[in-house]
Amino acid sequence: MMPGSDAAYRSGSEQPCRCCRERPVARTGSQGRSRGTAWNRTGREAVPPPALTVVASDPITRDGVCSWLRASGLVRLLPPGAVADADVTVLFAHQVAEDTLATMRQLVQQAAKPAMKFVLVADHISEVELIRAVRYGLVGFVPRSQGCMDQVLQAVLRSREGGVQFPDVLVKSLIDQMRSLQEDILEPHGLNIAGFKDREIEVLKLLAEGMDTAAVARQLNYSQRTIKNILAGLVFRLGLRNRTQAIVYAMRAGVI
Repeated sequence: MMPGSDAAYRSGSEQPCRCCRERPVARTGSQGRSRGTAWNRTGREAVPPPALTVVASDPITRDGVCSWLRASGLVRLLPPGAVADADVTVLFAHQVAEDTLATMRQLVQQAAKPAMKFVLVADHISEVELIRAVRYGLVGFVPRSQGCMDQVLQAVLRSREGGVQFPDVLVKSLIDQMRSLQEDILEPHGLNIAGFKDREIEVLKLLAEGMDTAAVARQLNYSQRTIKNILAGLVFRLGLRNRTQAIVYAMRAGVI
């Protein structure tokens, strides 16, 4: 049992795993490294510790988890009223349901930072709920029955570096759903997973090679007006500013 579970706190017969029973030792060094500062393997100061908040319906669960995370010295724990300022929110739920996803959506809307991330600790999550949760910023899932606080902390720290942490079965589920989306929905409509149409990719490839609009139109046997309409529709649909940003976006997506 992990310290996030109600039973781990309320039952004297059920004890959390050893790594959760023992409060972690804050990592401080002999050269005056301050508690709560992340250090890389070379000994140089890396990114500051992530600002973290914990959301749980049970105050006992929340207090226990906060105590453990605070003692690690690797995160900056925020008070409950400062959820909007968090880099990462650890969300505890027994069963992921509509109210769980609604909480995530509400926190994202209230967030002061544009890319709030979530680590979810729950008994189970369905494929449909997983996709929706990822949309709201889910970067880690720790099964409540199998995990311990070390795994939660690891997921939080990985998210700070742009990483994710999911059980293998959930990773496979995501891959299968993305493949199905591409093959069954996007490809029949001339789209790909990055949101580009085949004709848009052709235009962007030629622009990336240095051609102007007139040259692209001649190459593809379109009118210049058609090329401009293609670019305007693409820029508007993806919320970009101009064709240059569209080219960069396509390069990062790996379609050109």
